[in-house]
Amino acid sequence: MILERYLELGRERWPSARAERSRTVHLRATLDWVYRAQDATPDRGVSHSYALGTGWRRSYPETTGYLISTLLNWHATSGDTEARRRAVEMAEWELEVASPEGAIPDLVRDKPKVFDTAQVLFGFLAAWRVFEEARFRAAAERAAVWLISRMQPNGLWSDDPGEEPLTYNARSAWALIEAGQWLTVPEFTQKGLEFLVWTLSREAGHGWFTNNCLNDFEHPLLHTIAYTAQGQLEGGLLTERHDLVAAARRTAEALAGRVAANGRMSGRFDREWTPAVSWACLTGIAQMVIVWRRLDAISGTPTFRESADRALAFLLSVHDTSSSQGGLRGGVRGSFPINGGYLRYAVPNWAAKFQIDALLVSEGSLEYAG
Repeated sequence: MILERYLELGRERWPSARAERSRTVHLRATLDWVYRAQDATPDRGVSHSYALGTGWRRSYPETTGYLISTLLNWHATSGDTEARRRAVEMAEWELEVASPEGAIPDLVRDKPKVFDTAQVLFGFLAAWRVFEEARFRAAAERAAVWLISRMQPNGLWSDDPGEEPLTYNARSAWALIEAGQWLTVPEFTQKGLEFLVWTLSREAGHGWFTNNCLNDFEHPLLHTIAYTAQGQLEGGLLTERHDLVAAARRTAEALAGRVAANGRMSGRFDREWTPAVSWACLTGIAQMVIVWRRLDAISGTPTFRESADRALAFLLSVHDTSSSQGGLRGGVRGSFPINGGYLRYAVPNWAAKFQIDALLVSEGSLEYAG
């Protein structure tokens, strides 16, 4: 285990290990990694991650759920029938994982969780829209009803009694709004919007929100910062709430000023938008590329496009497409360097999902990443 980690850290220091490739090569390599991550499991879900020294982990329901949307978007763009086949396999596996009430369990405790259920809701909606099968629509309805049942009277979510509501559930609210509009259930849209409006009250600075991290509210991860920004942006667009779009724009503006000349960004930021760590969170960078490109498409703001292009260039400069190790080749690391503080020594499947989405949005092949 230790030897593999040290070898990869040493390899990261040699630029020749990451020869420059075209965006098409990077996209194909990332997709192939996702396919290997699915084939590494016996159940047709997608492995949580490849961990140096221990190998592939078991399938992760939450992120398999929103990978369904990514593969179906890729199929619509490219005609790749393998992506379509794999997406329906993932959706069928999620049907098996879901409780009779529609909830999705987390990876650690197998306990039904709001965020995980909402991300799989994206997948069920995408599967129903493409395959037009009643089982996927029914699963989406059950998931949405369960999400509403877990809301407090004030419209907020907490998985455990006494737990503070997490702002990055903005992405869960977006999923509920999607469900309301596609399934024609206004209550779903209304409840999702209630949560998003609450997130506006959590702004403590220019686009910086409290309760917006997995484990450090004072120095939130770029990953969860981006979850909130994308949830506010897309939910605001779907409901025509300009105050939500404006909030996402403030976050995007603040972070655009924190992109280095080479496109690198810190993995955490304090409430003054001061970088809090030296390592980069590659997942969060990919997510922000999507947000910036979406805002550029709406407003034509050159700063957003320039920030997205620089950040994407950095992502691809550290993307390994040539490793002999299938768990590394084409995958996107949790951190750069790989021993950074987010998913240390691991290659998570959701990083690949967001890199694929970022590439498609940047090439103009994907207008909407829901």
